[in-house]
Amino acid sequence: MKKYGTLFLFASLAFLVVWVLPWLYNLITLESYATPFTLYSCTLHDFASLDRSEGKGFRFIDTKGNVYGDEVQPMFYASILASRGALPDTIEGRKITLEEIEHNAVIASSDPKDFNRAVPPVYLLMESVPERLELKDPEDALISRKGSIDIVEMATNTLREQKTALLAQQLQEVDFTYPARLFAGKPSHRKEYDEGYLVTDAEDKLYQLKQVNDTVQVRYFPQADGLGLKFLMITEFENRATLGYLVDRENRLHMLRPDGTVVSTEVTFVPEKEDLLVVGDLFYYTVKTSTGEGERFWALRSSDFALVDTLSRPYPKDTSLPGIHFTSSNDGWVKPRFN
Repeated sequence: MKKYGTLFLFASLAFLVVWVLPWLYNLITLESYATPFTLYSCTLHDFASLDRSEGKGFRFIDTKGNVYGDEVQPMFYASILASRGALPDTIEGRKITLEEIEHNAVIASSDPKDFNRAVPPVYLLMESVPERLELKDPEDALISRKGSIDIVEMATNTLREQKTALLAQQLQEVDFTYPARLFAGKPSHRKEYDEGYLVTDAEDKLYQLKQVNDTVQVRYFPQADGLGLKFLMITEFENRATLGYLVDRENRLHMLRPDGTVVSTEVTFVPEKEDLLVVGDLFYYTVKTSTGEGERFWALRSSDFALVDTLSRPYPKDTSLPGIHFTSSNDGWVKPRFN
């Protein structure tokens, strides 16, 4: 018995050494590293990065090393430029106004936790056409089950039988195959309007479920057939340029238009491992993906999402010691991991 106790003691000590010593070393030797804010410039037609070096002031540097002020990002700093009379009235031969710029501003983001987290199959259902024109807190919820999607009144926890039956009939008419696999929505009244949920069925077909006048309406997107989608993001931006962002199993990013067309892009994004940031304006979208190894940028033309330019920025080489850790920024699970 003493022999087993000794073995357990040494095994525990070895485990602590593998866990604690690398952690302490990495904590002591860790060096901070900040990446500059980078956007594609509609005036330079190049990527420009913000340089906040001490004593250098507020300036942008393009990929060739040229230095500029904030006038090279007139879409992002439109209000500031307009306040001092420096906002151009014409860019790329197009007349622009501050109101138009603000209307077309787009910012969206995602991190691996959005993909890797486990969530219950319950989705708050908002009314997209509220009586007083302002979105309000939802009263019903969609519950995805193995052979149905039910609508439940949350206050009483009772099935809304008539609404559920009507939804089931609409899903049957568009050949929806249970169970639903992916749901993406933003059930919050802190937005301009509500587009409900983007949903994929068991055969990876794409649909939209949206409550209009207390009835859930179903819309099918045949152009998304065959993509093999694994990640959805609904976009409810003021300009309504897109309905959602779609990522297939080959990690390709697609834009879903409000009319149901799907525009494929040159962007690759691994949602289970990478952070995503999308900053769009009247002329260009800057799409950034990042991991612990570096960042990649794509500049897409806003009108058709065609690729204009790319940029890669690797991080400094990781010199931390390998060891065991129990948490990760990519998910919310606590479990042993060897790094």
